Amino acid sequence: MQRVGGMDNPKTSRREFCAHAISLVTVGSLIEGCGGDGNPAGPSGGGTNAPALATINASAAGGTVTVSNVSGTALATAGSAALVQAGSNNILVTRTAQDSFNAVTAVCTHEQCVVSGFQSGVFVCPCHGSRYNTSGAVVQGPATRPLASFTTQFTNNVLTITV
Repeated sequence: MQRVGGMDNPKTSRREFCAHAISLVTVGSLIEGCGGDGNPAGPSGGGTNAPALATINASAAGGTVTVSNVSGTALATAGSAALVQAGSNNILVTRTAQDSFNAVTAVCTHEQCVVSGFQSGVFVCPCHGSRYNTSGAVVQGPATRPLASFTTQFTNNVLTITV
């Protein structure tokens, strides 16, 4: 029994076999790395092993998102960060000081994945590895546009984000 195109086929040279094998690997890599399938190992972003952000469930009403009892959440201390979810809103929040916060959309500007990783003070998209600083500016692509930012207000242990 002979395999067509394989080494068991006496009509296939070693050179032809290797060329065929390399073309299959290349095509497979291209298919795997293209298309927004969320593959972090694709060539466009290099992937990520960034730790996942803590998620905080908040409430949404009108154009505001409210995080109650902030001191009892992952945002309790300066330098902390969390993914705040309220209805259809996904917001990346960092506590920059005792009474101040930065809030940016968690929707990656590359292919609209939800940014959910945080490592060394940088937000990391799990889909293709885009990285953003805590103000939403692109630190590393493939994303080329910054994350939209939101106004925050902090009073009586309640964080209000205007979206």
